[in-house]
Amino acid sequence: MILYVDETENDEYFIVAGLLVNSASDIESAYKKFKNKASNSFLSEKDKQRIFTEFKSTILDRHFQKIKVRLLNEISAFDNSIIYSCEIKKTEVIQQSTKEDSYILLLSKIAASLTEKTDIVFDEFNKLDFERKIITAISQYSNVHSIIAKDSRTVPGLQFADNICSVLRLHKSNCDRENYYEIIANKVFEV
Repeated sequence: MILYVDETENDEYFIVAGLLVNSASDIESAYKKFKNKASNSFLSEKDKQRIFTEFKSTILDRHFQKIKVRLLNEISAFDNSIIYSCEIKKTEVIQQSTKEDSYILLLSKIAASLTEKTDIVFDEFNKLDFERKIITAISQYSNVHSIIAKDSRTVPGLQFADNICSVLRLHKSNCDRENYYEIIANKVFEV
């Protein structure tokens, strides 16, 4: 099993979410199908260059909702689970050290819920001391086979996880005007 993990926040919530899949080939296949469908969209070359480098939720949510729906439909079409943990923020702005502790706590809840040996891939922070702290803390869980930070631009599973995070944030905040959550709702588990 592989769990692709990302995080998101707004004024109310801090969320860590993971897309749990059977294998990397499942993600590669879904990503390829999604990209083929997205490339058939009527987009300018400039727009294609903008979004095809990395399918970031911040761009898709605001300007390319139809492509976001295609991405979510592709996620819902194959065997996977979405596991997330959420913290209600006490203040709108959180200090970096508190945010790091929250990230590890929420990811720990997800790791503790795993029932099979799982490799975890999380979106890198470009902060080696924090990444080492994550790896040390999460490696202690019995069903965590390995854990590593990767660049989301090169890992399709992290791009899917990024978009899942935004859907969960919009849903929790009652701001999901496009009804994205309904597309993936049957795969979502909160821990």
